[in-house]
Amino acid sequence: MVKKIKRNYTNMTLHQKVRFSILLFSLLPLICLACISLPVIYKNQVGKIQDEVYEELQNRVDDMNYEMNTIELMAKTVWSDTTFITEVGKAAINGSLGEYNRYLFQEQTLSTLRVITSISQVQSARIHLDYPELREYSSYLYRMDRAEDSLWYEDRNSLTYNGAWYMNVTEKQSYGTYSDYYTEKNMASYVIPIRISSELTGIFEIMLPMKAIVPELYSTMQNQDVFLIDSKNRLLGMETEGKFGDITINNLVDMMGLASLEEYDTQGIQIYHSMWKHSPVLLSVSRNEKTGIFLMQLTSVQKQYQAMALQIMVILVTEVLMTALLLKAINSIVKRLLHDFDVFSECMREVENGNLDVEIPRLEQVEINAVAMEYNRMLGRVKQLMEISIHREVMIKEAQLRSLEKQINSHFLYNVLDSIKMMAEVKGIYNVSDALLALARMFRYNLQIDSHSVTLQEEISYLENYLKLCNIRYDYYINLSENVEDSIRNLKVPKVILQPIAENSIAHGLDELAEDTTIYLKAYIKGSCAYIEMTDMGKGMDADKLKKVRDVIQNGGGGDNSTNGIGLHNIHERIRVCQINCVSRADYSTHL
Repeated sequence: MVKKIKRNYTNMTLHQKVRFSILLFSLLPLICLACISLPVIYKNQVGKIQDEVYEELQNRVDDMNYEMNTIELMAKTVWSDTTFITEVGKAAINGSLGEYNRYLFQEQTLSTLRVITSISQVQSARIHLDYPELREYSSYLYRMDRAEDSLWYEDRNSLTYNGAWYMNVTEKQSYGTYSDYYTEKNMASYVIPIRISSELTGIFEIMLPMKAIVPELYSTMQNQDVFLIDSKNRLLGMETEGKFGDITINNLVDMMGLASLEEYDTQGIQIYHSMWKHSPVLLSVSRNEKTGIFLMQLTSVQKQYQAMALQIMVILVTEVLMTALLLKAINSIVKRLLHDFDVFSECMREVENGNLDVEIPRLEQVEINAVAMEYNRMLGRVKQLMEISIHREVMIKEAQLRSLEKQINSHFLYNVLDSIKMMAEVKGIYNVSDALLALARMFRYNLQIDSHSVTLQEEISYLENYLKLCNIRYDYYINLSENVEDSIRNLKVPKVILQPIAENSIAHGLDELAEDTTIYLKAYIKGSCAYIEMTDMGKGMDADKLKKVRDVIQNGGGGDNSTNGIGLHNIHERIRVCQINCVSRADYSTHL
């Protein structure tokens, strides 16, 4: 490693060696300070965050345990009152009980349950008896089947006298004939079995909102969420609109480093550091040994970590500024001593960026100046060779463009002349002069316009003359329907790009139909581009034929048809060549 460093140092330039030495000695105190300060800052900040999270969850655990113990105490007080239980049993099974006695039972005996509902946030305190002919007393005494939608209903026969808690006991709400039987979402129930006689048993239930046990359970908090996992491994209280709305139990188990929640056997509060969606989080967990309910709090600590990173950054920036001041002072000295090297390097960078007109001025150092003069002579020779090469390339492209344009002239014009000749000789038609006029205009268009680009209006006029001659040649009439915006008629386009498309349309789409038809020409501007569309009423083509046509456009013609390489491929090639030859012109690169 040391030999490699020495070898790299030997290969450095003078500028690099000086700057490297300064950087090395500046980094030593910076690294030492960072090694001391960073662990201290990290430990203090993380410890502070952990203490805050621990204290928050501990307070919530204490409040939850207090609320649950209070409810359990009230339930067991009622359960242990044998007089109350006996009176409930008599009133429930005695069908001959008079109205006055029932009134006394409801107002006096059941007042015990009424007292419970007036305490804290208890919504209902009721007894469910497994007795089909039971006479129900609204809000306090019901048949067992009323609770068939409750989570504890299936477990009612296996409950112990220690009772059990059920979170989110039912998803249903009161309705219909059960309107006096209170049910609601997000409710918790503490249930304990009661035995009135050997044949009459039941369940005593106290129901209260889950948020009465954990007030923040259904509160949407910006950077944290409080939730429960009940004894049936259901995740409750996770707000879908919150930061952790899509988290699952499996995600939480992974954060805890466990295979499943059954492996958790730790007492007290545990705090786990983890990541959620690339953001640091703290998961604090407490498990109630008696109920098996997990109370968890997931807290995003990204802002705290950012604050910690900011403190570290301030230290680093301070040290970097000090190093920068030292570098600036020494660079001033080095720059003065090595001024000629800097001038030479600056000129070479200009050449690298494409400026071949730069010339290195006369330098103070004799040796460097000799190299600079030789470099100037070499650069001049390179410029000369590049100009020759560019000129040659332009001439080649110009010749290629002219060659492509000439391909479309002879075939069509000779065929039309032959058609006009046959018309004059066989039928003696007097509109020969009109045909000759159209033909003359086409000759004039080809011979008098020297530029490779014309206006779209000139190109449309050329197309109209072509169709006039086609209407003489063929037995059917071809009409041209124009839908061209006025703003686009003066647009510059490559010469003779519409006529080959019409010729291709007649030869491959309209000629076989041999009936009067129309070719539609549409030109419009959309955004920063101009679009030209030509449509015919011909026989069309299938997908395979369309693929072959596109291949011809890209790669040129083939097969027996002599026009395969002239029509659409010709247009494609001329536009491509014009783009290469006229890069600085917006006519082609922007509008076509």
